[in-house]
Amino acid sequence: MPNAPASINRRTLLAGALASQALKAQQPAAQANAPNILHIMTDQQQWATLAGRSLCQTPHLNKLAQSGMLFERSYTPSAVCCPARAMILSGAYHWHNGVYNQIHSPPSVHRDMNPDVVLYSNRLRDAGYRLGYVGKWHASWVRTPLDFGFHEVADLQGCDPKLIAKLNTNPDGVERVRNGLKSTSVRRFSWPGSEPFDMWGYREGPVEATPEYYRAECAIRMLRRFAHGNQPWHLEAHFVEPHDPYMPLKKYLDHYDPRAIPVAKSFGDTFAGKPGLHRRESQTWGAITEDDYRTSRAHYYAYTEQVDAQIGRVLAALEETGQADNTLVVVTADHGDTVGAHRMWIKGCIPYEECYRVPLIVRWPGHVQPGSHTNRLVQTHDLAYTYIAAAGAKPLPFQDGDPLQPLFANPAGPAWRDQILCAYYGGEFLYTQRIAITERFKYVFNGFDIDECYDLANDPEEMTNLVSTGELAPQVDDMRARLYELMNKFDDPFGDLTSKTAPMKGDRYCAPRYLPRGRRLREG
Repeated sequence: MPNAPASINRRTLLAGALASQALKAQQPAAQANAPNILHIMTDQQQWATLAGRSLCQTPHLNKLAQSGMLFERSYTPSAVCCPARAMILSGAYHWHNGVYNQIHSPPSVHRDMNPDVVLYSNRLRDAGYRLGYVGKWHASWVRTPLDFGFHEVADLQGCDPKLIAKLNTNPDGVERVRNGLKSTSVRRFSWPGSEPFDMWGYREGPVEATPEYYRAECAIRMLRRFAHGNQPWHLEAHFVEPHDPYMPLKKYLDHYDPRAIPVAKSFGDTFAGKPGLHRRESQTWGAITEDDYRTSRAHYYAYTEQVDAQIGRVLAALEETGQADNTLVVVTADHGDTVGAHRMWIKGCIPYEECYRVPLIVRWPGHVQPGSHTNRLVQTHDLAYTYIAAAGAKPLPFQDGDPLQPLFANPAGPAWRDQILCAYYGGEFLYTQRIAITERFKYVFNGFDIDECYDLANDPEEMTNLVSTGELAPQVDDMRARLYELMNKFDDPFGDLTSKTAPMKGDRYCAPRYLPRGRRLREG
């Protein structure tokens, strides 16, 4: 009998070991040397806010760029929140993922991604990753990140509150400081039929009471916990800032003198030869002045600097874990903001660079040369393919983007694509746009008005619509032909729909009703 307890213990230990092995066998194993992935995203941040491109101060993002790659020509595929986010996650255009416009607004076309959609998060989970999501979602109103492969969430926003109420959105017990901020409105607007609303102002109080501080702290706690595990991890931190209203802490606003901010040439745009909606959009903001432009930019820059500080905290926490050398870090935004350019604010149907061109920085030690940069055309939904390739995960169903790894190895990328496609179905108002962008030109097909074409090299503020002037007619025609090429390549329903998945081929009721076929220029 004295030996019985030992015998029982051995059997118990053996059974436990076998059960543990069986459980591990059920868990997918990540490939050797699979990197951790830290995806940080802001909301409504202009490309020009970092790397000394403007007076905006972003020391932490600039430091990240110095240790990684800065993308000079990075674009959102759709300049409105929900479609942009659904495209990043799925790597697929609207007609493939199911999100066409805002999933939370009354005129939403579809409040969810397609039932059979596959996101990179699904693939990463299958590849053995531990996944966490912090912050703004806005890719589906009726499903959360937990329905798409993520293991846990924190400070979740951007889907049905009834769903969020059922979840643990504070898994690390982060204490939230409440009622510590005093807000002061500086500028209010009133659209023709709206009540007045705040557009910019400032807050006073401790930084710990700000939403972005809490969100960063949730991400930091989750990151540290993941770093102690034995799986590669993928963590997303989505900040709402610097989305309007621009309400920075006064201590950041004090860093900016509005009088020192130059007013863009586009502020004087007459909209001659442009779609009528441009003038109408500008007129909704009422009688505005150059002081409005300058003060809005001061508040916007301060708000951007404020979120930069919180991104810096997350990056510092990564360094403290000792895993930075094996972590692929990406910082980008869903879309930009006009911030007074062309006498407009926010984003949407206006196809200007301020809305479509976004920040993108990638750091991956051993794969990306510190301080490198590239001028090649990339889009934020290329990140889906980048993460899949880095993890060695199963490919995504569609090939609407490309992994960025070739540019990591060769930033000049001579074999890289020379044109990209952006698509827009409207935000709260529904209308169709398609945009083709090359190194020099941008062509905008407007299903609701005349088209636009801008020479980005010689007219960077997009003041002259070449479609209206008749200038550079062969180049404009070349861009029309390119737009059809891109629509056909990506199975766009406004293209010719030559793929086997289309229910029928495109016809005269689609883009051909308004868009000439164009003719490609042949070099030499």
